[in-house]
Amino acid sequence: MKLIFGANGKLGTDFRELLDSIGEKYIASDKDEVDITNGDFLRAYVQTMHQNYKIDTIINCAGYNDVDMAETEKELCYKLNAEAPANLANIASEIGANYITYSTDFVFNGLTTNYLYNESTGYTEEDEAHPLSTYAQAKYEGELLVSQVIENPENTSKIYIVRTSWVFGKASMNFVDKIIELSKEKDELRVVDDQISSPTYSKDLAHYSLELLKSSCESGIYHFTNDGIASKYEEAKYVLDKISWQGNLIRAKSEEFNLLAERPKFSKLSCKKIKEKLEITIPDWKNAIDRYFKENNK
Repeated sequence: MKLIFGANGKLGTDFRELLDSIGEKYIASDKDEVDITNGDFLRAYVQTMHQNYKIDTIINCAGYNDVDMAETEKELCYKLNAEAPANLANIASEIGANYITYSTDFVFNGLTTNYLYNESTGYTEEDEAHPLSTYAQAKYEGELLVSQVIENPENTSKIYIVRTSWVFGKASMNFVDKIIELSKEKDELRVVDDQISSPTYSKDLAHYSLELLKSSCESGIYHFTNDGIASKYEEAKYVLDKISWQGNLIRAKSEEFNLLAERPKFSKLSCKKIKEKLEITIPDWKNAIDRYFKENNK
């Protein structure tokens, strides 16, 4: 039996629908049912579920994702993005269940000069992290703590940390939906062209995460995004072209928005490792947006 935390978010919703479609049983919990920041309660809850249902896989889709608000809610951000993933990794190891949790391209500072703006480049799993914000630092702390569980010689569970970027999906507001909503209200939009990464469809992230869990791949960090590379401006332009918006899209720079959290300018992730390990090709981000529109009647 699989146990999903954060089951009502973008990724959790797509995991539930995916498991439903293939007839796999699971237990879905969200923040209203289980406070994953309460370590003692969390351990007792999982152990009870394991006694009753034999939990073989824990999927952690929960997290603190408001990058700017994290600068003022640091304690909660660390509890959700560092402590809880580590507690779940320990609990999974204790009961012999496999475990997957998620991190972010924001663990990198984007100041690299080694990568060109083209399809074949990006940060690898071996590149050194330099988080710029509280959100990113908390995610990185989570990676380090979960990695300690992986490296424990007594651990027999498969434990995966998947870094991803710019996730969009139907279950909650995301950049694609936000651009569509703004386009209805304004005839001029300003979008940054100096933040570069890869948009990722949560449905694809769930699908390939399940493939990773079913595989014999070793524990550790894996990168997954949709293929290709884009700036926020290019992503917005693609979305606005699809809805035939007649307004004016203007290039902007990050500094113009006075955001609380600093973001990396370049955080494209290389997915070479997961492609080779699973022997897969990953759909391009434009294809992903096309499917998102079609599947959700945008």
